[in-house]
Amino acid sequence: MNFASCAHSHTTYCDGKSTPEEMLAAARELGFVSLGFSGHAYQAFDPDYSMSLETQQQYKTHLRQLQRQCFDTKGSPRIWVGLEEDGLAPHGQRMRNRQDFDYIVVSTHYLTTDFEGRSVYVDGEPQLLRRYVDKVLDGDMLAMVRQYYDLHVAALLSAKVDIIGHFDLVRKFAISHQLFDETSPAYRHLALDALERAFPCGGVLEINTGAMARGRREDPYPTQELLGAWREMGGNITITSDCHEASKLDYGYDAAIQLAKNSGFTKALRLGRKRELFEEVDL
Repeated sequence: MNFASCAHSHTTYCDGKSTPEEMLAAARELGFVSLGFSGHAYQAFDPDYSMSLETQQQYKTHLRQLQRQCFDTKGSPRIWVGLEEDGLAPHGQRMRNRQDFDYIVVSTHYLTTDFEGRSVYVDGEPQLLRRYVDKVLDGDMLAMVRQYYDLHVAALLSAKVDIIGHFDLVRKFAISHQLFDETSPAYRHLALDALERAFPCGGVLEINTGAMARGRREDPYPTQELLGAWREMGGNITITSDCHEASKLDYGYDAAIQLAKNSGFTKALRLGRKRELFEEVDL
């Protein structure tokens, strides 16, 4: 496989099932040239989901050691130490982390941090999400979609983002729980408008197969329509598995590559093998 890399992965330091060493072993077996770790950054509003400040420091120390070992080992993937920051994270936190890590993935999971005493996220509990929409947004699912995209675009434009995480994550339960019609002109307009507004952030748009790996969707994020629009804007893409389990490090890559080609892309960016964060490869 030409791509042979992944910039979006999670380990036992947050909600992943595999250790960094297990992830590295899988990358070696697959012939990866580079591997990025992007643990969920500390979030004061949802400590069960993210790393604690102490765990985040341990994560950084551990992976820096692994990074040095691999850099000096012939034939080993180049390790990059990143974080996945949420759209609701304080701006100052993102800026501090920007200085301490090699790259930042900016994703939006949460709609609010205080509904019925809980955080509501679009990829979490569909029943809680539906209650939030019913009680706060008068049952208007497209209002929820608009809120999600507004939060995501604002976060992307306020931070120096390297990778745009699963741009249309709001689709995760659209089909399985009949939340909204993702093929409708109204939804597609909201998504396309958000993508256009987000373009100036300068980030690389990921094709993310994580929901496929976990049996939640049969297709990657984002849609072919969004990818085609991104190509027309001149944007760059990367391919990730949003890996939470070493055995699925390259899950769905063939489908992601085909989706990229169908969208008009002939090249993509992967994490570099040397000093530069990204390098271009043919698909």
